[in-house]
Amino acid sequence: MKIGWNIPLILKRMIEAIIVLAPLLMIALPVVIAPIEPAYVNSHISGSSQNAWVTLAFLEVCGALCWIILLLLRSMLTATIKDSPFVYKNVRYFKYISYICALIAIVLIVKTFVDFSILTPVVAVIAMLASLFCQTLAAVFDKAVRLKDENDLTI
Repeated sequence: MKIGWNIPLILKRMIEAIIVLAPLLMIALPVVIAPIEPAYVNSHISGSSQNAWVTLAFLEVCGALCWIILLLLRSMLTATIKDSPFVYKNVRYFKYISYICALIAIVLIVKTFVDFSILTPVVAVIAMLASLFCQTLAAVFDKAVRLKDENDLTI
């Protein structure tokens, strides 16, 4: 009997660890930044506005949205481990993740105009591509679920 790696379970455990650690890091970030000399923070952390708190606010919003994506991924992996990846619930999760990625892209586009830094538009484009990729995966999974259901009805 060959014993293999249970990759979905390993990934689920990693995501669960990040789900616990991420809020702690998000809470700690303002506390860590506060005592640092303002000139250093403005030159290394904040964008063109030279206000670290504006940058921090955008980071916190994007971090919270990414945390929601992690919750959805954990739910998706739970469904995959218990049953099959090709269920309508996972199609819905991919669509939700797509919408959240699009929202992150919008937040980052706003940040580009409010507090420009060179990587902000790059990450906004990546978030938009992730949104489109998740929509594509949702369509592929939807087709797979339909084929599976059709196959289950065939004698």
